[in-house]
Amino acid sequence: MSTATKPLRNRIVLIFDFDETLGPSTIQAYFDHLGIPYADFDARATERKRDLWQAPLAVADLLREYSHRADSPIRRDTMVAFGKEFPLFPGADGLVDCLKQYVAEKDGDITLEFVLLTAGFKTIAEHSLIGEQFDRVYGGELHFDDEGRILAARRVISHVDKVHYIKQLVEGLDLDKASELENTYVDHNPQDNYVPMSQVIYVGDGHSDMSAFQSVEKDGGVSIAIDPDQDGSWDGYENMSPGRRVHNVAPADYRSDSELIKSLKLALDLMVSRILLLRLGKEE
Repeated sequence: MSTATKPLRNRIVLIFDFDETLGPSTIQAYFDHLGIPYADFDARATERKRDLWQAPLAVADLLREYSHRADSPIRRDTMVAFGKEFPLFPGADGLVDCLKQYVAEKDGDITLEFVLLTAGFKTIAEHSLIGEQFDRVYGGELHFDDEGRILAARRVISHVDKVHYIKQLVEGLDLDKASELENTYVDHNPQDNYVPMSQVIYVGDGHSDMSAFQSVEKDGGVSIAIDPDQDGSWDGYENMSPGRRVHNVAPADYRSDSELIKSLKLALDLMVSRILLLRLGKEE
């Protein structure tokens, strides 16, 4: 009998950002949908960030202000409705089925888990076509009053917080308590991990995902950066710390013959092979 030294987990977890990764900027697209000028909102949010507001809190507080204006259409129900028609990038609506079928043809015992992890507010994302296809959705949360107006942010996820979420997901901890210290610093045996980081793929749109890219890459996973402008470039990549670089930067096109889908399939090939190797080591 041979014994593999690493834990065998017959699953691969794909973690996706939302804004500028699976579709355009959520708030800007929502404002455009409602016919509300976005430039003033964006300028005021930028000004607050210069005044050291945490970005999600700046956005949430401005959304609260806008939603309490007379006859404002900014309500929970319009967010949910817009989510259902959110304009995804080309081919994104078929992403889950495409990759699940691809892996199933290689090995029927390996499962793919799709996780949405956004630093934005998830009301729109979770009701989008892609959000409803994903196994789990994590993001900032807004608190609404009985009329659906925004009162405050009830949860925020900063770009740095994403690293803690990924760590806890890998360890199999409860992400609904992601801000609790005992969940962040719990003494955990890697042999008990829900999934090894080497079987995690992280997909994000660039600068805002640097910490997540680095966390996944340094422990053997694969990170892929999305170029929402679809020209295959990423400003400042050559000057980026080598530890934060990714396996590929691909245009935001999820159609079956795209560079992005080819990149995801190659990453899956790598992880499927690792699982099969470990499985071989477990066989008697």
